[in-house]
Amino acid sequence: MCQNFKPGDLALTLVGNDRYPSMTQVELVEMLQPGDVWLHRGLEIPLVKVVWVCRSRYWEMIYQPKDLMPLHGDFTHEQQKAKEAV
Repeated sequence: MCQNFKPGDLALTLVGNDRYPSMTQVELVEMLQPGDVWLHRGLEIPLVKVVWVCRSRYWEMIYQPKDLMPLHGDFTHEQQKAKEAV
């Protein structure tokens, strides 16, 4: 699934906790690979899985691709599409 994402895409988080709630809209910043190190709040976190650095309005966090739902495509309601076609 990670090949479907690219930097700048929007997604919803599917997992969360008290600080980083699920179903939050995030922007994907960059994909990191196993062996990369992510610097977060002064801590160096070595990565063992592919993750995306994601940014919301108030915070930045990493998520595995399986924990993100892409937000792209046409979300217009079918009724609205039908009205525009007439």
